[in-house]
Formats: sequence, structure tokens, C-alpha cells
Amino acid sequence: MKDLIIVGAGGFGRELLTYIESDNPIFQFKGFLDNRSNILDKTPRVPGIIGTPDTFVPGSNQVFMAAIGEPQARFKYTEHLRNIEVDFGHMVHPMAHMSKSSSIGRGSIIGPRVGISVDVHIGEFTCIQEYTVIGHDAVIGNWCQINSHCTLSGNCRIGNFVKIGPNCVVLNGAVVEDHVTIAPGSVVYGRIKTGMTVLGNPARRFVY
Repeated sequence: MKDLIIVGAGGFGRELLTYIESDNPIFQFKGFLDNRSNILDKTPRVPGIIGTPDTFVPGSNQVFMAAIGEPQARFKYTEHLRNIEVDFGHMVHPMAHMSKSSSIGRGSIIGPRVGISVDVHIGEFTCIQEYTVIGHDAVIGNWCQINSHCTLSGNCRIGNFVKIGPNCVVLNGAVVEDHVTIAPGSVVYGRIKTGMTVLGNPARRFVY
């Protein structure tokens, strides 16, 4: 059994801890890494904060998971640990269904009741939340955040650092390029170009 350290003690970190506690024979939780020393004052956990992600010195038999909902922050606050090449694990919740022909990269987290069809590829450090469905042959890049109750249809392509809000639909064959944000409830057709924020049905560019 490996010692698990969770990067991020906010809401997502505490959710991940419940995933681990509910049915997990592999990891023993050893604490959180977070720069906010008081983040657990109102929601205490034991063990609590054991260090900061940018200064932590790892020991032996440790595995890390990053539970930070914002992809850019997830990238930033794991940089030190990635540079010193710690072991980042991935997790598929026991209440998720993932086809044996699909693959998942290191550091990625699949929440409960997610359905992943055949021949799907999920990259590194990507998080997929509850009740989301991924269709056959979809490709999802690195450092993405896909929130709950989304449907990603077969053969869609999702780039890196993509944020998809709750209740979104990405239709068959759609292409979402890097650093795109899709607002909650949107329906995506065709191609969404790099860096855009889109909203609506069909999803159109949203300008603040």
C-alpha cells in the first residue's frame, strides 16, 4: 500500500479524499499539500496540511494526486513536484465505467458514475467529474477539466487545458482546440479555435 498525498485541500481535494476513503485498497492517505495553511480550519481533516506543493520534499513509497479544479493552477502548483519526478498516480472511481480498450494518463482523475466508451484516450492530469459520458474514439488532451453531467460524443477531439462547464454537449466529430473554455449548458458543433470562450446552443464566441 502506497502513501497518498493530495495536492490541493479545497473542495475538489476533499472530494477526492472521499473517493479514496469509500473503496480503495491501494492508497493510505497521508495528508494535503496546500499553500493556504488555514484552508481546512472550517472543514478539518486528519491528517491535514503537511506542507506546500512548491517546497515539499518527498519520501519513499509515496504517490501524489492533484485535486485543483482550475487547469492552469493545477499545472502551476504541481510544477515543483513534476520537476523532481515524483510518482503521480491516476484514479478511476470504482463506480465509474471505463472500457478496457480505453486509456488514461498519469495524474488523471475519473469521478463516480462517469461512463467512458471504447477506444477513448484521456491524457495526463485531466479530471472528469460525476455523471459525464465520453463516446467511442474520443481523444481528450492533458490538463483538462470536464465538469459533471456532460456528454462528449464519439470521435470528438479535446485539446490541452480545456475547461468544460457542467451540462455541456460536444457533438460527434467536434474539435475543441487548446485553452478553450466552454460555458455551462453549451452545445458544441464543428471546431472551436485556440483560446476562445464559447457559450450557448450552438456555442458561439463569448466576449466579456
